[in-house]
Amino acid sequence: MAISLPDTAFVIACYRANHEEMSCDPYARLWVKPGLQKWVDDFAEKVSEYNEILHCMRNRFFYRELNSQLSNGDKLLCLNLGAGFSMYPFNLKGEMVTIEADFEDVVAHKTEAIAAFREKGELPLRNVSYINADITSPKDQNRLKEILSKYPGYRKVIMIEGVFFFLNHEQIDIVIDFCREIMSPQDVLLTVSFEERTASTEVFHRLTSYFENELHSEGIYTTLPHRFYENLEGFQQIRTDSTLALARQLSLVPEDLEEDEVLNEYCYVLERTQTLAD
Repeated sequence: MAISLPDTAFVIACYRANHEEMSCDPYARLWVKPGLQKWVDDFAEKVSEYNEILHCMRNRFFYRELNSQLSNGDKLLCLNLGAGFSMYPFNLKGEMVTIEADFEDVVAHKTEAIAAFREKGELPLRNVSYINADITSPKDQNRLKEILSKYPGYRKVIMIEGVFFFLNHEQIDIVIDFCREIMSPQDVLLTVSFEERTASTEVFHRLTSYFENELHSEGIYTTLPHRFYENLEGFQQIRTDSTLALARQLSLVPEDLEEDEVLNEYCYVLERTQTLAD
């Protein structure tokens, strides 16, 4: 079984399925197919044995943050940019509108698969729209704005999970500018990225080598310093966590495990504020 970069969405779903309780994702198992565990084991051997559980912590973080936002009682709209095969709207019990944007091949497969899961009675009914979009494209951003305009009075939560790693700094600025434009004060941005110092670690070098050698990907792998989020105009940083810290809280990793030994991602909660430019 060969694997490509888009197939990593299946591998990450396999991570979550292997640890349903920890990842807060009982529906990830629907994406598991024969041969995936081989790639999970191969990555653990060649890159990091802890990546599986840390990815589950990332999903846990986003799930809990969305659940917290739903508890406020507002009409909530979640815009998930680069959604992959995430299953948040089905795992959450509260009512919200979800719009998921991703590349055409991901959206086509997910739309068909979700319909099949629903027909078999394997998923609850949720208000989810799947949009084919390049989130760095002005044309596609305008399409998303038109869709969002149909939901006046909704408080927005925008999720960007596992995307910035594959974008260059200019593209990241384009996406942030788009978020800034469509968000109102008190709307929330949830995002995740590797911290800048991670790029100098041996495990990060193993990761990029794996992508290049096994996935034939020669993209730009971007890390971002904490100050990137601290200094974002029009946003206030509410809290920060990390996948390693979450795993430590649940005693899922050795107590003496150092941060530079793992692919630790930082998770950020930012609230849109009013600025003079607005």
